[in-house]
Amino acid sequence: MNALEMCSDLRRHCGFLIVAVIGGVLIFTNLGSGYLWADEGDTAVLAHNIDKFGLPRAWDGKTFMDSDFGARVNSDLVMVSSPWLQYYVTAASFALFGESTFAARFPFALAGWLTILLVYRLIWTATADRRAALCGSILMIGSVQFLLFCRQSRYYTLATLLTCLLVEFFLQMRSLRRAVAFGICAILLFHTHPIGIIPVLALGGLTLVDSNFSTQRRWYWLTLPAILALTTPWFFQARTGYTENTVLVPSVRDFFLRLIQYLVECASVTPLVGIVALCLFALIARSTTQRFQAAERALLVVIAAVSLSLALGAVATERSAAIWVTGVRYTSAIIPLLAIVASLLIIKVSRRNNIVLVSLVVVFALTKFDQITPWALWVNKNPEDKLLVDLHAPKKAIDAFLPTENLLFVRDLFQKNIGTLGQSVEFLRQHASPGDLVITNYESEPLYFHTGLPQGMKIMTQDAIYEAARNRGLPDYVFGVDHARWVVWRFNWDDYLGIRWPEVAQHLAQEGGQVSEVATLKETGWENRENIHFHRFAGDVYLFSQDTALEPAKIFRVDWPTQ
Repeated sequence: MNALEMCSDLRRHCGFLIVAVIGGVLIFTNLGSGYLWADEGDTAVLAHNIDKFGLPRAWDGKTFMDSDFGARVNSDLVMVSSPWLQYYVTAASFALFGESTFAARFPFALAGWLTILLVYRLIWTATADRRAALCGSILMIGSVQFLLFCRQSRYYTLATLLTCLLVEFFLQMRSLRRAVAFGICAILLFHTHPIGIIPVLALGGLTLVDSNFSTQRRWYWLTLPAILALTTPWFFQARTGYTENTVLVPSVRDFFLRLIQYLVECASVTPLVGIVALCLFALIARSTTQRFQAAERALLVVIAAVSLSLALGAVATERSAAIWVTGVRYTSAIIPLLAIVASLLIIKVSRRNNIVLVSLVVVFALTKFDQITPWALWVNKNPEDKLLVDLHAPKKAIDAFLPTENLLFVRDLFQKNIGTLGQSVEFLRQHASPGDLVITNYESEPLYFHTGLPQGMKIMTQDAIYEAARNRGLPDYVFGVDHARWVVWRFNWDDYLGIRWPEVAQHLAQEGGQVSEVATLKETGWENRENIHFHRFAGDVYLFSQDTALEPAKIFRVDWPTQ
């Protein structure tokens, strides 16, 4: 390609370059601001231990860390139940940039930005229509839920990127090179989150039932044994952790209730309602709607198979209540996949009429009419109504129609948003001495990452790992409160560890400690919660109704008699 051809190609795609730059600004601006929340802290602490030991050990010689009461840890105190890719990616970032909030989030922000580029590429390859591709990218940067995922030190955007790559490699799998790329992508996707193996298997089924994918059939089934060999053994290593965090669907009734709840979550953060509306319009107005070409149909069929498999995986393993709380974080790839579908439908329905096209893009990107929220407001008028599924109701009706979260997200890029955890960290940085022992009952991982202070009372007698930890000679303070200097107690989660503050205070007194309350902090929940429905914007702004009357947190100093 000569210089003139390159310039011409850049001019054709200048709209996408602008969107890519805007996406980069939204994702990377002040990426290191604020503090990690609980799950991000888990990623950062275990990544630190990888840099130190080469493995995600829960015990680093100073503090034991496991958020699931030891269920994720084997007898060697190595964390095994969460796939390791996110931890090693973060460890690599720490090795390059040093340990910081920015370094913890950077690889996932980069994966999110690359997902925007890949969405454009997938649509462009299938349609050769830059407007369709640009539409998909605009829908991505207009999704605050996706942008929140991008700014998390967690696997969400790794899953979106790898799933989109899986789709691309499958569509192009007509050679050994592409088959190897597909296999590597499938393995990495599983080691990002175990639900990733389900779309891989779904694509295998697609090669058997759809003759349009007969070319991929041979290469897929040649690759599958290697994929299974490098993924399924992990289930045996991680079975205790998976048992702790999953509940298989017990009945047909529960299956459908969970499915409805999952569809509600998808329709709350993706243009699922808009997609259904466009499909209905296309069916009614066949004569005025352009037909899909072969490459476009193939892309849509593959996306349908992957999306359906992700839905079934979530429904089969999560309670309805858990789906309501976690949203689509386990199936975060649903966001780019449905953005692709929406962009293809918008192009077809608009018949390439620019006025209609721009109008639809505005509706999909800058309003919520393509989501379920505005259409379900009537359901939420009476909060005492008991529904079989739970919806997310914004506190203000106007927020159900207009993208208030987009404005709040942009505003928050340029101001501090520090909650209880951040205030606790800043207090300890100011008052604690190096080596002071800390006790806390919630968000211990980010507190440890940001302060480096050792923590006590980490393993309770009822925890699955108690005996193994005792046998490995961990110090007594890991199991108790003796000689703790500071206590950060989050009373909203008073019995989270199976022990309440009065019991802790009593144990400290019995050991000879004198407890003094030194600070009271407003309880704000989490620092950087990933779910838009529970995310706290600066100024303690929540868009969706929830309990904000949380009991204040307190910090105590413990003085011990001179030995």
